[in-house]
Amino acid sequence: MTDEKEIMQIITDDVKEQAALVIDQIQKEVTLSKEDQITYFKLGLKKETDTYLEKELNELKIFAVTQSSQAKLQTKRDLLNLRSELVDKLFKDVLNELNAFVDSDKYSEYLKTKIKGLDVSNGYFCIRQKDEELFKQILKELNLNNECVIRPIMIGGFKFVDTENNLEHDLTLDSNLNEQKSWFQRESKFTI
Repeated sequence: MTDEKEIMQIITDDVKEQAALVIDQIQKEVTLSKEDQITYFKLGLKKETDTYLEKELNELKIFAVTQSSQAKLQTKRDLLNLRSELVDKLFKDVLNELNAFVDSDKYSEYLKTKIKGLDVSNGYFCIRQKDEELFKQILKELNLNNECVIRPIMIGGFKFVDTENNLEHDLTLDSNLNEQKSWFQRESKFTI
């Protein structure tokens, strides 16, 4: 009986030992499985987070570029308005000076000088209505009897139509001002 008890004890101890080994092995596998799952979830979460952050970064970049572009566009608009105001003021001042010149005594001398610089033997003058009396007086002083035709000239000066050579000499202050505007815009790169 003792032998039987000892054998039973040995078998029981052996079974317990085998069971302990199996339990230990199972616990190691469970721990490894948990660690694998945690690692897998961490990697998935990191990949998801990186994707989300990259998307957010791209959206921020697009937003920054859009804001920068809008700011540049607004700056260009503001500069364009400022340029336009400066050019308008500049040419308004020039127009005021031209109108003051036309109302001065120097205007008559200016017209005489321009007429003397032309061959006016065949043709007629196009003038503004306001200059009609002045022109008749100047032509009389210069011993010229050319016809004067009223035309829509705003500032002053005249056009001479050479009927013999089929030419028109534009010596109006209007066209001079327009030429100066064109020159100014072209040469100053100050295009509006």
